[in-house]
Amino acid sequence: MSQQLQNIVDSLRKEGFRITPQRVAIVNYVMNTDEHPSAEHVHKVVQRKYPMVSLSTVYKTLDLLREKRLINEIEVNGELRFDPNTGEHVNLVCLNCGMIVDSSEDELVQIQNKIAKKAKYLIIRGSLDLFGYCANCRSKFE
Repeated sequence: MSQQLQNIVDSLRKEGFRITPQRVAIVNYVMNTDEHPSAEHVHKVVQRKYPMVSLSTVYKTLDLLREKRLINEIEVNGELRFDPNTGEHVNLVCLNCGMIVDSSEDELVQIQNKIAKKAKYLIIRGSLDLFGYCANCRSKFE
């Protein structure tokens, strides 16, 4: 078990949450994937090892991770997708195929600082989602 996963499990256990092998598998997959999976996708992946895991367990675990601010939600074409990257970054979201790509840009921090200063606002965290068409889908819409 990775140190990150162990820390999350220990934290949840200390707060009184039930830690099951299925819940650990859900957390492990979501926190270590480069994809931005839907709950249904997480369910299919975890179900390979734990056939009895319910979709309800997946949703409850994802809700818990979101409440703890360990993951972010992104809505793509009416479907919620989950992102373990809660740091400063841009999500590039394809409106056709639903692919989501993370892009870290130094300019994002500069823009946030400029906005915060102008609005006299203390920004704690934020996200930026840009919607368009990926390289594979782009030619269909130009």
